[in-house]
Amino acid sequence: MAAPTVVMPFLSRLLCRLRITPVRPLYSGRHRVNTLRVEEEKEQPAAPAADMGAEKNLLKQFPAPKNLLHCILSQSLRRSHIKDLLTYIHSGSGSKHRVTLRLKWPKLIEVEGYGPKKIDAERQAAAMACKVLQDLGLFGPNNPGARGDPEATTPVSSRTRSRGSPASRDIPMELSDEDVQAKMALSIFPNPKNLLTSVIQVATSTSSIKDFMHYRHVGGKKKTCHLTLQWPEPMSFVAMGQRWNEAEKKAAALACQSLKDLGLLDQHNKPLTNVAYNRSSVQKLQKQQSQAKTFQVPEPLLKRIEDYFYQFPLETITESSNEYYDDFSYMESSDESRMSSEILDPITSQPFTPLSEAEALHISRSLEERWDSSISLQDLPADHHRQIILSAIKKHQVVVIAGDTGCGKTTRIPRYILEDAILSGHGAHCNMLITQPRRISAVSVAHRVGQELGPSLRGNVGYQVRLESNLPPRGGALLFCTVGVLLKKLQSNQGLEGVSHVVVDEVHERDVNTDFLLILLKQVLDTNQDIKIILMSATGDNERISRYFRNCPIVRVPGFMYPVTAHYINDIVPMLGKKSYQTPQTPEECVPNLELISDVILHIDKHGSPGGILCFLPGWQEIRGVQEILQEQLTYRGGQHLILPVHSNIPLTNQQVIFERPSPGVRKIVLATNIAETSVTIDDIVHVVDSGMHKEQRYDLRTKVSCLETNWVSKSNVTQRRGRAGRCQPGFSYHLFTREQHQAMPTFQVAEILRTPLENLVVQAKIHTPEMTAVSFLSQALESPDRRAVMDAVRFLQEIGVLDENEELTLLGQRIASISTDPSLAKVIVLASIFRCLHPLLVIVACLTRDPFQGGLMNRSKLNKVKSMFSGQTCSDHLAFVRAYQSWKDVLSLGNRTSLENFIEENMLSRSALRFIQGKP
Repeated sequence: MAAPTVVMPFLSRLLCRLRITPVRPLYSGRHRVNTLRVEEEKEQPAAPAADMGAEKNLLKQFPAPKNLLHCILSQSLRRSHIKDLLTYIHSGSGSKHRVTLRLKWPKLIEVEGYGPKKIDAERQAAAMACKVLQDLGLFGPNNPGARGDPEATTPVSSRTRSRGSPASRDIPMELSDEDVQAKMALSIFPNPKNLLTSVIQVATSTSSIKDFMHYRHVGGKKKTCHLTLQWPEPMSFVAMGQRWNEAEKKAAALACQSLKDLGLLDQHNKPLTNVAYNRSSVQKLQKQQSQAKTFQVPEPLLKRIEDYFYQFPLETITESSNEYYDDFSYMESSDESRMSSEILDPITSQPFTPLSEAEALHISRSLEERWDSSISLQDLPADHHRQIILSAIKKHQVVVIAGDTGCGKTTRIPRYILEDAILSGHGAHCNMLITQPRRISAVSVAHRVGQELGPSLRGNVGYQVRLESNLPPRGGALLFCTVGVLLKKLQSNQGLEGVSHVVVDEVHERDVNTDFLLILLKQVLDTNQDIKIILMSATGDNERISRYFRNCPIVRVPGFMYPVTAHYINDIVPMLGKKSYQTPQTPEECVPNLELISDVILHIDKHGSPGGILCFLPGWQEIRGVQEILQEQLTYRGGQHLILPVHSNIPLTNQQVIFERPSPGVRKIVLATNIAETSVTIDDIVHVVDSGMHKEQRYDLRTKVSCLETNWVSKSNVTQRRGRAGRCQPGFSYHLFTREQHQAMPTFQVAEILRTPLENLVVQAKIHTPEMTAVSFLSQALESPDRRAVMDAVRFLQEIGVLDENEELTLLGQRIASISTDPSLAKVIVLASIFRCLHPLLVIVACLTRDPFQGGLMNRSKLNKVKSMFSGQTCSDHLAFVRAYQSWKDVLSLGNRTSLENFIEENMLSRSALRFIQGKP
């Protein structure tokens, strides 16, 4: 006898957003108007029915009445926004809809239309309004929307309309009806091809539109384009132009107009949501998926399964698992709301709606009043170039600002822009996104700018980084964020609507996200003519950046630095009482001497002038090693010291203490990676110790292996590090390499895009520009990566099922594209959700991103014993991760701080890494 087994269809629900057959909307037919009424001002008598013409011929005379009405008003009044001049008021229900169309120009006019659908009633009312405007002499019978009416071709009499009237200038009579209609549609839809592509992609849930849209060209002196659409039903459009692109745009504009008439675009001429296009199909599919599926298991197989379970009992699932599955079920139920999200405001992360004139005026006045009470600031070098900077930003869409260390560009330039907008009465329309290369700099700079603006305007400054945010209200907003956060915002708002300025700070660092952002910003400039891009750099190749943005201007702002006395290893060794020191020469020898570094810090503490010490080290292991040596040595020396490590592993709240001045008599020692090179100013630093090394990710094209290596820094890095000592007072720098080694260093560091794997970058490129190949997209970078590296990334993504053979995102690819991690790990998360083991796999993926264990090479033996204890007989690092994390949570739930500290120390765990894995900032 067979036993029924229930199988939940996870794959179809979680992974596959099936290509759903779209609900085919009915075309709005032409229905006879039952009642048509015109109400003008009281002194204007109502027009008799006989003067209105035959009602059933109105739509023949005006086949596109709404567009024609919009064109007449906008061209006659020289305005692109005429929504305040006409209003459609709906009433009625069921099979009969009534629409009252109210026009406020050239006088108060009201007409009514009826139809079985709202769109039909609107078209009838619009047609009647066009007839009234024609009778008033605002355009001739040979109007842009008229077709096939041989009797309606008489020119307008000079007694009806003057020769110089706006309508006679802007609606030429000699153009063909089809060409005028195409130009009218193009004026309403300025980017019709992109809009058409977006609509079809949203409606059909596919990144490929070849099956739904096709352009066919016919040559000749005049180029003709035939556009065929297969959605929502087969339709064809024909347009002509002097060039192929012009003909294509006109045909696409006509198609967009048709979709608008069918109600398939929203009121802002944007695509609706996938759910709106396919609501009934989605509901039907959800109902099908909620039903359990059954199948029969053969008796012998069932017996073997039972024997297996008796032989290998299942390990008890942790109690917390159910809450993760419950949360996941909630995410499934909210899928429709997520799919139906609109364009998001980059500042507030809420659905974007433009400010009304009244709102903008109110916010601008409020900002102006509060600005009067803003505090005054100490002069910085950038203050003397304020007008030059503002003038360049106003005249050009892109500006490069080359500011030396200490000039104040990071904190002052956003303030200049905001101040200028507020004092000119347009503060509400000033909304800035300012990127910083690291989380700590985004948060610290936001706090600094907020303090400088004073208590009344501090709330207009916010920040948004991974796992932490404090968003300002829209209107006069400054939002500091990491580059990765801005890239995410571009996914939900490709044109950055609602943003007036984008400031990319520290662009000279050339990390992979910044180079990717520059490609996208060039595309934003083509679609958003109002946005301003400001690129700020300290020691980078500014001329190259300027050429990249079509030779945009470079504004140079000299900095101010107190004198810094530089010492190299040849000078330092005698200071320490040593006879000689062998410095590493080759990359293979690039290993920092932690004892030497500690000796230099101890020497400065004993003999150097008062003030903080900042030491640059390659990574976390070196920071921990130097910290342990210093703590041991300083214990016997006496005195008070504050040793502060700075690393991305440490929570942001713990790192804020580095900006605070210690108590008198306390020496502050900051041990940092290159995270403290730029954007972060620690006021009381007097001494800088530079190991001359940093960690870089390197990708070997030959072996296809990526690793994190310790390498020598560039000259620009050395300059930045030395400059940390002279920001607020004279200082000293101690470089643990020779002058000859310094001269041999490269001027700038190699761009990250040239030395890292590109899989994640290719996936992100497919989100923003699915129609372009990865090679074509990345060839637009400031420095293009090797073609072979790009093709390796594409092949790998095809192997794991993220891209298909045409380089288009698969269903799996569309799912993992929104997960901010390596594509391989993102695939693990998706598959884990399918097989209902999401929680342990999430822990494993997070641990592979940030190792919960610490100790490194110095305590490798002890660390191996700890991992063996957690993994048991499985010898699995992955299970060791899961069990270590769960054990930590169990101890954490007891609420005993001492037990928790002992557990972390005994098992060589990292407190900050565990909080990261838990999802805490």
